[in-house]
Amino acid sequence: MLFHQTLPKPNPSKAPPAFYRLRDVMRICALSRSTVYRRIAEGRFPAPVHLGGRASAWASADLQAWIDDPNGYGKAATLQS
Repeated sequence: MLFHQTLPKPNPSKAPPAFYRLRDVMRICALSRSTVYRRIAEGRFPAPVHLGGRASAWASADLQAWIDDPNGYGKAATLQS
């Protein structure tokens, strides 16, 4: 007879989250909140995706594109237009 339950084993997959909230973005990119939003307005940082209600977050692929080339992020989009 078992008197306790075991917790389910955590998923061994180390896949990154699909979206990051502002607090995580600030930590990952080492930018302040105001700098993040200023660069979004300038087109030099990816814009957040609205998840519903008041929730918004950044797609991991968009952040990775900025991390790979932060100085060329906005320039690449401008050149393609």
